[in-house]
Amino acid sequence: MKIPKPQRTARRRSKVAGLRSPLPTLRDRPGRPEQPAQPQASGTEQSEQIVISGCDYLGLSDDAVIREAWLKASANGPLQTGASRATTGDHPLYRRAEKTIADFLNEPAAVLTATGYLASLAVAQGLRDQATHVVVDASAHNCVQDGARLSGLPILSFASGDVRALRSVLSNLPPSARPLVATDGVYGIRGGMAPLKDYLEAVPASGWLWVDDAHGLGSVGPTGRGSPEFFSLRDSRLIRSVTFSKALGVAGGAVIGDASLMEHVRTRAGAYLGSSAPPLAIAAAITAAVVRVHRLPGRVRRLQELARRFSNALPSRPEILNDSRTPVTAIHPLDAAQAQRLTEALTQAGFVPPWIRYPGGPGNGFFRIALKATHSRSQMDRLSRAIRVGLNE
Repeated sequence: MKIPKPQRTARRRSKVAGLRSPLPTLRDRPGRPEQPAQPQASGTEQSEQIVISGCDYLGLSDDAVIREAWLKASANGPLQTGASRATTGDHPLYRRAEKTIADFLNEPAAVLTATGYLASLAVAQGLRDQATHVVVDASAHNCVQDGARLSGLPILSFASGDVRALRSVLSNLPPSARPLVATDGVYGIRGGMAPLKDYLEAVPASGWLWVDDAHGLGSVGPTGRGSPEFFSLRDSRLIRSVTFSKALGVAGGAVIGDASLMEHVRTRAGAYLGSSAPPLAIAAAITAAVVRVHRLPGRVRRLQELARRFSNALPSRPEILNDSRTPVTAIHPLDAAQAQRLTEALTQAGFVPPWIRYPGGPGNGFFRIALKATHSRSQMDRLSRAIRVGLNE
């Protein structure tokens, strides 16, 4: 039977929102427009091109120790427990992973989730009977914004990185308000970091700071413990959600923080209560990956050194969004011709052009470069030269 194609609906265009405007829906956010097409490489291509896209910041996705933990768990038990952990689906491997995560991050407790996206939803659901408002950094990832909407609480937003704007929003809340301020730690689309120390200082004693540190865990901080470590933050009001698919090379996510708050997540978050537990192999791999990061501090330092080296070699151009503290760089071409030149320059230099479209980025696409600890200094130097060529520097 031939399945008819769905009818296209008109895409709504959102206007620039004020501080108190609701967050845009995913449909309103830049996604995958009809045009322009991805720029195409021409000419002779390198036989083995270097990948500078995606994540895998520490290069652990093919780590032998993590792979062995995965295979051992798969061979010695069921693939999956067959139920939510809130019913009959719990297992010692899940609890072991949670303890390992909490200990590594020097926090009282952690709650494992099947994905990082679910971790963010679980935060918002777990705290919706504690908080009165969600105040969101306008550049926060979709999972944070979806979580805010799912909480059912009033939502306010403020310009990304603007502490004065955050304070203004908070000052207009009722005296009895208990705000949940939500932000990314590292902005995964364009790089850079939220000023978490200033954010936390702005949060009243009755509120919380929720940091989605998907791109910070493993990549920033002296030992890779993420954005709170970078800013030396220890506070019972701090809640973080993470994924293990960005720097640690495996799947799954977690919520980490004060033990009483984690109990709220376990008992009130539908994303945890109503979700089947992840495969046991994932829990075992998460434990192994966290231990690997703890035992390989040199790999974290190498990633950070490469990020600084690459940043210092880049030209100062409005098209380039770069922060030497993070492994992510975005390049927003001014036009299709410039995008084509960059594509050809990167290809000729031996790199896979990392052209993507992603919610929250420019609607017509952009280059998102992700450095990895497995890259070499010479590769980073070659990459910066190729970018200069593509930009006619």
